[in-house]
Amino acid sequence: MHIRRGYLGWGVFLILTGAIPLMVRSGYLSQDQVDRLWTLWPLILIGIGVGLILSRTRFDFFGGLIVAATLGLMLGGLLSQGINVVSGGTCGSNAGTSFQTRDGTFGGSTATVDLELDCGDLAVGVGGGTSWHLEGSDKDGIGPNVNSSDGSLEVRSRDRSGGSVFDFGHRDDWRLSVPDGVRLDIDVQVNAGTGKLDLAGASLGTVKLALNAGSTTVDLTGVREIVGIEFGLNAGAVGVTLPSHSMTGSIKANAGAAKLCAPPGAGLRLHTGDSVIAAYDYADKGLVKDGSTWTTPGFDNAAVQIDLRTEANAGSFALNPEDGCE
Repeated sequence: MHIRRGYLGWGVFLILTGAIPLMVRSGYLSQDQVDRLWTLWPLILIGIGVGLILSRTRFDFFGGLIVAATLGLMLGGLLSQGINVVSGGTCGSNAGTSFQTRDGTFGGSTATVDLELDCGDLAVGVGGGTSWHLEGSDKDGIGPNVNSSDGSLEVRSRDRSGGSVFDFGHRDDWRLSVPDGVRLDIDVQVNAGTGKLDLAGASLGTVKLALNAGSTTVDLTGVREIVGIEFGLNAGAVGVTLPSHSMTGSIKANAGAAKLCAPPGAGLRLHTGDSVIAAYDYADKGLVKDGSTWTTPGFDNAAVQIDLRTEANAGSFALNPEDGCE
């Protein structure tokens, strides 16, 4: 029997992802044991290191297997808790009490916006001027922790205690409007929730996104300017509508899926990793491969040049999918 190494990692990942929920249901694994599966994440780094050491040997696949097995165990533990990355799952119900609206104004030409949502729904839009506005609801109507100054806004979910690592207790619903009159660096973290960032009209530096067991769409259509993006997915899904501006950045998917929608005529240069459990459809979209880089023909002469590192470990990237990036 001949085993194709290209599918070996996928097989290990899928077997463990399915086996963990089955073992929990059958009573072979306890809740406490499942919760501790997330502490295995350092094995991902070990696997990457092993892969680098063995890269020029016939055992070069072994590091990828360590990464695949670890991600399979972690995602299997997540799925065994019934978390749905779209609806929020054990995050609680959508019902909540409106909290008091918060408003503020940025005093300079630049500002930072830092958002961290644990369980719930986040919507970010753009308004005129230099002021921001936050409204929404949560379980008791108290609202998130908010700190602001002339040059910064920080919004974080209040501490949740008493549950397991997967049980966040209740849902928050935040709706934030940021101004178009200030150049913004935005840093968003969504844990077990959904996000929708519609940033049309904004002037942006770097947009960062950390997505853990959730789904988010980021629409950069119509931004006035942007330097780049830095996205990281762990058991999550993201849809990114790219801008009609040249930019650089990175998207890394660990047990996640990313969809990229590029504007017509944009030149793309997409760099990929070498994981055996990664999938890219760039060849089907007319990009030309050179080593681990896929490039749109005529990239050097394109008015809009988008250069991204798109790396997946147990994940996938789809370019200009038929169903869009919503």
